[in-house]
Amino acid sequence: MPEQPRSEIVDRLFADLPQVHTELGNPEGGVWRTDRPCYEFIADHCEPRSRTLETGLGLSTMLFVLLGAEHTCVAPWTSEIDGLLLHCRERGIATDRLTLIQGFSDEVLPTLQPTELDLFFIDGGHGFPTPMLDWYYGAGRLRRGGMLVIDDIHLPAVQLLLDFLDVDPRWQCVGKTRKWAAYERRGEGTLREDHLGQGFLKRREQSERASD
Repeated sequence: MPEQPRSEIVDRLFADLPQVHTELGNPEGGVWRTDRPCYEFIADHCEPRSRTLETGLGLSTMLFVLLGAEHTCVAPWTSEIDGLLLHCRERGIATDRLTLIQGFSDEVLPTLQPTELDLFFIDGGHGFPTPMLDWYYGAGRLRRGGMLVIDDIHLPAVQLLLDFLDVDPRWQCVGKTRKWAAYERRGEGTLREDHLGQGFLKRREQSERASD
């Protein structure tokens, strides 16, 4: 059976929105989502059985299912998990490659097996320091050349993470709007490093010297 074009998968996604957040803010369309180009970017960088991870559950989760990715989603609320599974079940959409873990990402991510990832989508908690913790515990599993996608970059804590990534030579920005950004990983292994030599701190020091 020929593979369905990625553009058609995104069209299908938007034509049948999963009603997973009617009890969690009840956003327009019944599901929290970002701009369509973000989903198109994800679709362009995912193959069937790509290894993907996501913090937060939303329209993106359904996209990973439709793409046939080996996807793990960490989400805190039972209602959204049940809603997504019901949506798939009613339409006969297979979820055998989907792993849904209920819990908060700062507690769950450190417990996961450190399998290598092709793409990691950060769209969970947006309060400081959650986006940084998601990045630290999740993005370190990305392979060299893997993709890190971050939503809601206009929010302060998320913007702080981008300020760091934009001057970190281990990451290359490959897509960005006012709503989301994507980075390609240029290294591999742990993200742990000493503060010496970090571009983020060097830039701050230069700014402080300039203001003296």
